[in-house]
Amino acid sequence: MLLAKVECEKVSVEKLVELLVFSTKQLKVWLYSKKVYASFFVESLSLLKSLINTLEENRIKFRFYRIEEVDYGQGN
Repeated sequence: MLLAKVECEKVSVEKLVELLVFSTKQLKVWLYSKKVYASFFVESLSLLKSLINTLEENRIKFRFYRIEEVDYGQGN
């Protein structure tokens, strides 16, 4: 299981949730200083790559500031 944390620009909180909610577990999204942040678990690296493609297709400016392998339920 992977824990990913991402920072996004030029996207609403609602839109980011819409894009991530069905592919992630324990999705947390918040707004801070005109940027949208999300923290979530994904099952595999291939699923994370798929989410990256989804963000790119929607022309969302983003950067991951943490991706780590964790035991699910460990929390963030």
